[in-house]
Amino acid sequence: MYRQLTEQAEKYIKSLNTGDNLAAQLKRGLADLLAHGEANADAACRLLKISRRTLQRRLKAEKTSFQKVLNELRAELAVRYLSDRRLKALEVAMLLGYSNISSFTTAFKSWYDMPPIEYRQKFLTFG
Repeated sequence: MYRQLTEQAEKYIKSLNTGDNLAAQLKRGLADLLAHGEANADAACRLLKISRRTLQRRLKAEKTSFQKVLNELRAELAVRYLSDRRLKALEVAMLLGYSNISSFTTAFKSWYDMPPIEYRQKFLTFG
């Protein structure tokens, strides 16, 4: 299962806008870091080879932040992972770096105005 999820993350990384702004670079890097359970600012800075302050400053110039980019990525990946009926909501939460289902459900509701289970039932049809 880990191999399949890593492949999904790699496909997602390739599908991201290849724009050269820092937010796009960060999102691509975070997708990979999430797959390895390391989606934090320090790991992202090491990957991008910049200091934390430089990351903050450049993201601010692009009118975004580390947390905003991370949340956007998590929202996009949540839908992708939920479409895999083999994954339970708790597994999706863990893959996205949440420590429990409650935190994931709260975040998912903020993104899509419904809990993940309802989203799965309403929008994802399984053959």
